[in-house]
Amino acid sequence: MKKLFSLSLMLAAFAFISSARIDAQTPKRIQFAKGKNSVVVKGTTGGYGITYVLRAKSGQKLVLNLTPVSSVGIKVETIGTYGKMVLLREQSGGTYEVGLEESGDYTIFVGSLGRNPVSFTLTVKITKLTDI
Repeated sequence: MKKLFSLSLMLAAFAFISSARIDAQTPKRIQFAKGKNSVVVKGTTGGYGITYVLRAKSGQKLVLNLTPVSSVGIKVETIGTYGKMVLLREQSGGTYEVGLEESGDYTIFVGSLGRNPVSFTLTVKITKLTDI
């Protein structure tokens, strides 16, 4: 009976930890206020990083400004006509521009370069690709 109770307790703990990890990795949707083309997102990477999803159109440019410059990295990817594509992968903060060839969802991942959570500010702006 003790073994059954211990096994049940262990399975419940595992289920709780697994669901907490899944919740931590659930993407957050970025939406712009009506009439705006930029938004500022403040967050913390946590232990695993944080993922945002943004819908954009082909012919647009995604401008990202991530601070701090050290301790965080950023990755932008999408699933398009040719499968999963990584459009940007940087191991530091800063300002980055990404031309978008297809309409759809784009994933922005911000992660800590170490195992410690890092507070960050991410400015996301969408402009016309010709506005270079």
